Amino acid sequence: MEESRKKANRKWLKANYESITIRVPKGTREQIKVWADSAGLSMASYIREACKEKAEKNLKADLIYCTTCSRI
Repeated sequence: MEESRKKANRKWLKANYESITIRVPKGTREQIKVWADSAGLSMASYIREACKEKAEKNLKADLIYCTTCSRI
């Protein structure tokens, strides 16, 4: 890939994406890779989906709590 193309790609990524670094215990990365592969996803996509599912679950739990305690 030409240097100008690499530079354009880096510029586009910087403008459109953020980066997150996580540290996990040894062996966890490989386990996440296995889970992602079995789901047919990249590790990044798998982690994004897991975060989204967790957030939706928490939101649903918060809504249930608020309706039972009359705090909406």
